[in-house]
Amino acid sequence: MGGNLRTFQARGVPMGYAGAVVSDELSYYQQMIDSITEYEVIRLDDNGIVQSWHAGAERLTQYTAEEIIGRPVSVFYPPEEAASGRVEQDLRIARDTGRCESEGWRVRKDGSQFWASTLLTPIHVHGTVVGYVKVSRDLTERREQQLAALGAEQMLEAITDYEVIRLDRDGYVRSWSPGASRLKQYTEEEVLGHHVSMFYAEEDVRDGLAERELATAAREGRFETEGWRVRKDGSRFWANVTLSPIRDSTGELLGYVKVARDLSERREQEQLVQRQRDEILELSTPVIQVWDKILVLPVIGTLDSLRAARLTDGLLERIARDQAEVVILDISGVPAIDTDVAQHLLKTVEAARLMGTASVLSGVRPETAQAIVHLGIELGTLRSRNSLRDALQLALQIVGGTAAEREPVDV
Repeated sequence: MGGNLRTFQARGVPMGYAGAVVSDELSYYQQMIDSITEYEVIRLDDNGIVQSWHAGAERLTQYTAEEIIGRPVSVFYPPEEAASGRVEQDLRIARDTGRCESEGWRVRKDGSQFWASTLLTPIHVHGTVVGYVKVSRDLTERREQQLAALGAEQMLEAITDYEVIRLDRDGYVRSWSPGASRLKQYTEEEVLGHHVSMFYAEEDVRDGLAERELATAAREGRFETEGWRVRKDGSRFWANVTLSPIRDSTGELLGYVKVARDLSERREQEQLVQRQRDEILELSTPVIQVWDKILVLPVIGTLDSLRAARLTDGLLERIARDQAEVVILDISGVPAIDTDVAQHLLKTVEAARLMGTASVLSGVRPETAQAIVHLGIELGTLRSRNSLRDALQLALQIVGGTAAEREPVDV
């Protein structure tokens, strides 16, 4: 204020008038400071004692002016920092260098802590430091967001078995992860800004598969699929892919999170198991030639559509190869007969008939016969016998001979 008075005096302004102007100017500055409620802007003396207070400081620290003016600034520091001389160090740095800027934990009146950004600036009069201006701001929320982002980044860095990336609303890659690099062989620089379809097979790109999947995810809130994807070297792998839309608070679509993993090994194992199952089924239902021109197909276990189709194919191949005239369908090993099973058997019989081969059904137990009647299944001209032996006798009669006249075929 003394400097301002001398300036007015040098201009020839009367002392009384100059004092009033300076007072108005100081009042104006105080009003400016009081209007800053998001920051603490206070004055300390040369020893760090609080000399001024305002609404922003009270909002930040919960102290009123009466409670804090005249107390050392160390009251805002955690006890361990105050005891270590941190306050004196900050004041010394500000005095020697012209400012001291730092971030750290500070303490409110109720003992709770907040993460503050603090700037200390010395006040000089005639070249001597007579105090400091302290400006502080609560950055707790920003720090938590930074830590959360850092934690998410570290978490993604740790996920190496999955690709976890972000796409924009048009499907262009906006983030990459170590798991994605491991899975696709691309570096971050090679994929950022490129469309996600770069990982799809050529035929799927032409078909617009990527765009349809993104549209489905946006419409339904989530999309999961499995299919072939392509690595940088052109090799393919079987991927499980999940797409989840990212939306803002208004519901506007911002982009997608894409999670993918390589299921090639699992798929190969499943296919191997399926092949083994098929082989077991084939072994459990062999077509056996028991006499010249006579085949037996023992049906064992549950009969479903897929297995029935395989049985029919195998039987027709043997009929053609052995020029069989009669085939015996032995169902003594079938635990239950339902409409579907009966229809499968009738289709097999019809296919054999078209090749000129007669069919005989054997192993019809009383409960099986009752089930067929109860279901109202018409077996047509299909002949049946209770036992396989009786069925063989009938088959021999059909081909024009007797058991005594024919030698069994070595199986």
